[in-house]
Amino acid sequence: MPRSELHDKKKKKNYAVFFALICFMLVIFAVSIIKMKIGMGD
Repeated sequence: MPRSELHDKKKKKNYAVFFALICFMLVIFAVSIIKMKIGMGD
């Protein structure tokens, strides 16, 4: 079965969603570490 253009677009969208999710997790992770460091500093 040949790969259609729609299939490629769907795949790119899936990668974009996956990438956005990873970025979101990293931001939350970084914020929680910074808050912990500030908490320890007090």
